[in-house]
Amino acid sequence: MSALAFTTQPGTTAAGGNLPVVVSVRDGSGNTLTCFNDAVTIALGANPGGATLNGAATVTAASGVATFTSLNITKAANGYTLTASIGNTTGTSSPFNIIAGPANALAFTTQPPPTTLAAGAAFSVTVTARDQFGNTATGFASSVTMTIGSNPGGGTLGGATAVTAAAGIATFGNLSINKVGNGYTLTATPTAGAPPTAATSSAFNINPGPTTQLVFTTPPANGSAGLPLAAIVVTAQDAQGNPTPAFTSNVTLAIVTNAGAGTLSGGGPIAAVLGVATFNAVSINRPGTGYTLAAASGALTTAPSGPFNIAVGPLAQLVFTQQPTDAVAGVALAPAVTVTGQDAAGNTVTTFAGNVTVAIGTNAGGGTITGTQTQAAAAGVATFSDLSIDKAGVGYTLAASSGVVTPVVSTAFTINPADAAKLSFTVQPSTTAAGSAITPAVKVTALDQFDNVATSFTGNVTVAIGTNANAGTL
Repeated sequence: MSALAFTTQPGTTAAGGNLPVVVSVRDGSGNTLTCFNDAVTIALGANPGGATLNGAATVTAASGVATFTSLNITKAANGYTLTASIGNTTGTSSPFNIIAGPANALAFTTQPPPTTLAAGAAFSVTVTARDQFGNTATGFASSVTMTIGSNPGGGTLGGATAVTAAAGIATFGNLSINKVGNGYTLTATPTAGAPPTAATSSAFNINPGPTTQLVFTTPPANGSAGLPLAAIVVTAQDAQGNPTPAFTSNVTLAIVTNAGAGTLSGGGPIAAVLGVATFNAVSINRPGTGYTLAAASGALTTAPSGPFNIAVGPLAQLVFTQQPTDAVAGVALAPAVTVTGQDAAGNTVTTFAGNVTVAIGTNAGGGTITGTQTQAAAAGVATFSDLSIDKAGVGYTLAASSGVVTPVVSTAFTINPADAAKLSFTVQPSTTAAGSAITPAVKVTALDQFDNVATSFTGNVTVAIGTNANAGTL
């Protein structure tokens, strides 16, 4: 025996397929040694796929010929060789290839990034069709569809989600998911009717992207003038609409549509906490239908809020909307005094129809008020057109009251005397010696009809003896 020869060479075979091989034992002249009936062993020579040779690798020769019928290799690669040996005598086959079998399953060969992705950011994955032994099924050229498997954030998969495999590989280069969540997975599915089974990726997370917008997550609702509105909530979000809890900047509110020429109070700035700014003390002082607000923080702004209405608030105060002015004793105050029911912001409560009563507050002259002192408000306003005070004085005030509302006091005003209506001895003559001047000096004062000194009177006053007890001469 001088040589071993592969008389049936291994050929190109699918992974796991049978490799029929025949080895002949020959003498130095190349003749088969028909008398040889011992064992011949086959092993892998060149092993480009790092494979294991399976099957019965040792066969007893019959008449110098060893036939191997159960050999197979499961790893696809080009350039394998087999080596036959008997003791120190060896023989090597010609090179041969092991090709992948038909596609049996899909596998993620490039997983979604293990680091957390930002919502909306593009990422890539690769899906490979494999045969039953894990070799890339290069003959697979069908379409593969990518979908979200586990969807903890209710996200939507963006990008090209259907890709045709090339040489068994489908590359998805611009996928994205728009909603935040931990534990997403992807599922790769072959076109209907294709044999490979679907594949599921490893889990990955989607975090918020950078803050790009402010959104009213609790918009302003209808309210009353001067009173705090229900809490308004503004949330910082990324471009995909996910809250961005890392945002902690100040947020302010402003009126956009000023339906009632109102003034906003309580609009901040308010520092966001975990991306949320909550406004608990917002109020607008004037009623109006269709107000809108906007929020801002640096270059970030919101779209205007939905419209909301501000109504007049409840009755909170009485106000002299026409103050009493200086007048003449006994003459009606003019213009007519008016008292208006208002809300806390100073708006007329037009629904107020209660009784309002006025009385003298500061009684500078000890006067008495006459006229209709109680009037029912009409459209929120009580009008007093016939009030008068009979005694002159500087610094009178009026007080208005109605139910439980705190009374209100007017500004000060003066009641002047009326025209002189009579004369009065304000220093009477006293007993005096005949021919001597009466002392103290006799004084005569001009009075109006209410006994106020008629200070405007400048006429001459003449005195004469009334009762002449002894025919005297004045």
